[in-house]
Formats: sequence, C-alpha cells, structure tokens
Amino acid sequence: ENDILGDLERDEKGNVIVLQNSEGDNVDIENRPTNQRGYLIDPKSGDIIENKNGQKMFDADDIDERGEIPAPFCVEKHNFNPHDLQGNFDHDENGKPIILKNSRGDLVDKKGRRVNKKGWLVYNANLVDRHGRKKFDRRQLVD
Repeated sequence: ENDILGDLERDEKGNVIVLQNSEGDNVDIENRPTNQRGYLIDPKSGDIIENKNGQKMFDADDIDERGEIPAPFCVEKHNFNPHDLQGNFDHDENGKPIILKNSRGDLVDKKGRRVNKKGWLVYNANLVDRHGRKKFDRRQLVD
C-alpha cells in the first residue's frame, strides 16, 4: 500500500473515499489532514508526508492543482514506496537524515551509495531505487 495515503476506506472500484471533518477539511479515519486525493499533508506547509513517521515526501509546490503527486510517482502510486528511493541514514534529533560525504566529496548514505542533497538515491543525476533502477529522469528534477 502507498506510504503517503491516509487511513481511508475504498469504494467498490478501489478508489479512496476521502472524508471531511465538521469544518469541511479533508481528513482520514484517524482525523489526520489529507488533500483531495487522500494523501497525508502537513497542515502548516501543505507538504505530502509519510504515514508512519510524518516525514516530508513531496513539497507542496510539487503537487498539481488536483492534489496529485508528480510523475512518475503518480503513475506508480500503488506500487510506489518512497523509501525504496531514499538512502540509508541516521537521523538528527529533528528526524532529518544525516547525509555523509565520501573521500571525493560526493554525498552518500551509510552504505556509500550516492544521494542528492535531499537524501534520494541517484545515479548519473537520475533518481533510482535501491536496486539501481531509474525511477525519475534527471530532466524531470528541479534543484
């Protein structure tokens, strides 16, 4: 299941049913804020967050007007696990990953794999999963 969806019921076609609280805000079963697609959001920033630890997964600016996450993630959302694209890190007291550098000054995770400044696994500037498969082309990435 998708790691950024709230805890939501599904209709007979498998689509999520987004709930609303008494104020008309989108929420999940646990009353956590969601957007219109059912993705959990940080109520202050509007960023899409992970459903277990609340870590930011997508900036609010990356979400389209329908509340959808960017391609190719939206295409693969039912098979997409953002943790497969993140390096292995220790975290500081605020829950942010501690990104390391190798002897050449490249950003790396604890396993020595190249990452970008946000901790996503990269190869030739493309976002890759932990198996090295390209998931996001460098031309689609914005610094």
